[in-house]
Amino acid sequence: MSVHKVKGKYLIYKAEKSSEVKFRKELSFQLIENFGNRKYTSEEVTEVLQYSINYFTSMFESICKEEESVRFYQHIFKFHDQATEAAYYYPHTDLSSEISISYLATYRRILKFIMEVGCDVKMHNREEANEAFKVRFQDKLSDLIYLGEMIFTVASLYAEQSMIEDVADVVYDKNALFSFTRRHHYNQIFKYFDSFARENLGNSVLDDSGLSGFDDLKTAIKHCFGINYDEVSHLIASIHKVNEPKGGDVVGVEVKTLPYNMKEMFGTELDMAELFFNGLTLHRVNKMNLLDCAVKQYGLDRYLYRPILIWNIDGTDYALFSKHSWMETFFQLSSNAIPWGKAPVEWKTNTCFRQYVNRKEDDHDRWLDDAVEKKLGENDVKFERNIKVLIHKTGRTSFDITGLGEVDFIIISEVTKTVFIADCKHLLGRYDIPSQRNDFNAFTAGKKPYDETIRRKVEWFKNNLDILSEHFELKYGIMLNPKDYKVEGVFFINTPTLYMFNSEFRIYTIQQVKGVVTGNHQDPTFEIIEKQEDHTKFLSVKYPYFKKPEYLRFNLFNDEEE
Repeated sequence: MSVHKVKGKYLIYKAEKSSEVKFRKELSFQLIENFGNRKYTSEEVTEVLQYSINYFTSMFESICKEEESVRFYQHIFKFHDQATEAAYYYPHTDLSSEISISYLATYRRILKFIMEVGCDVKMHNREEANEAFKVRFQDKLSDLIYLGEMIFTVASLYAEQSMIEDVADVVYDKNALFSFTRRHHYNQIFKYFDSFARENLGNSVLDDSGLSGFDDLKTAIKHCFGINYDEVSHLIASIHKVNEPKGGDVVGVEVKTLPYNMKEMFGTELDMAELFFNGLTLHRVNKMNLLDCAVKQYGLDRYLYRPILIWNIDGTDYALFSKHSWMETFFQLSSNAIPWGKAPVEWKTNTCFRQYVNRKEDDHDRWLDDAVEKKLGENDVKFERNIKVLIHKTGRTSFDITGLGEVDFIIISEVTKTVFIADCKHLLGRYDIPSQRNDFNAFTAGKKPYDETIRRKVEWFKNNLDILSEHFELKYGIMLNPKDYKVEGVFFINTPTLYMFNSEFRIYTIQQVKGVVTGNHQDPTFEIIEKQEDHTKFLSVKYPYFKKPEYLRFNLFNDEEE
């Protein structure tokens, strides 16, 4: 295993090649035995992916559950804490030439997996951290890092298979070892999407209260639980300080310690302190299984949102917590959970806090709308916001009816001769493909898919364009000839999602609004050349980007186009 010291203090591990060789050989044998060494259909690829992710998750869990030494888990905890601190202080840059942003993110998630599975293990405290332990620890962590990376790889490809036509492939080399890849031009598009997503994530529309909602959350905790967040932070820091001589970065205390100390030190009501800390505790009963952790990044029953781990050590349950993970949890709750109505189930039993969550969920709907309105105002286009009724020369016509309902924005682009029927969708900031599949489902499936709703709205406005023209004439004094204008349904979102590269109705980020309404938005075109042994394939890829292509094929030895 290779350990890298970055930024002068943080130790980050990368897996040894031997781990990949071992597991890749074993799984390759199983895949060929079950599916054959041949070209698979798209349906068969999905079956192979499902088999593979079951293999990787079962191997990962078995390795963790066979490990009973608390020393191993303490070291995992320590390295996760270092990685979390590094991510906090260096959020938008590679840590070194070897440790990239993307690697650090995956590495941290894998360490979280290990700590979460540790909740199921009855640990002992009988092993010394000697040289023999170091070798054993590194070998095991190397295996787990490779398995964790493959869990994410296969989960992503499996999710892509459900969203994109004919995307994933499985191939075998001359040694009958598998590789997962993508077909056609899809790899190039994914590289572009990754770059596009990174550039736009920092421009997401967030809570406009202090520290993107963190200050508001602290106020709610004080009001609803009678707990001062800063006092909790002081308690956490104090416990770490007291334990510093014996390894303060990995602190284990009895489960009752935190609420009891809040009562004794700060006069907090014990039942409120217990409720508060229970909502932040992860244990063997409420933890998610490993596969769910891999594909449901924003489930709340995981370490990211519950930074107090309960491990059983020598027959006694202990609570372990980290200063840096603690801060990360509250920033995640305030920015990427509560505004969508998500909070620990224990906290929601508190009526006051449940009302706060409901209020934040209602408020969050307007944040993106406000940002879009600002963009439209800056570019001098005529629009209506949150409209349900059209006013015309003979009266009023409502479209606030079953199947239609309020339109977030009706925008008149005189430059492009387009009436945009625009709905705003304030999506969670998702950083992996499996979780973005939730966006895909929201737009395309379920009881009220976004695409179906806007399709009906577009059709209604096409049939009533003359009424819409009168509405804007009466309000703005502009004359719209219905024959000159087209009606187009679009979505404006606050953060990128994969479906926007292949959607039925165009989806644009907040940063693209100006270009769309002024007619200056341009979709990139990708010119792709694939050289084969006896011919060359040329492909020009335009929006929508994830469609099975039709190639122009040229034979290298024949000038005639085939």
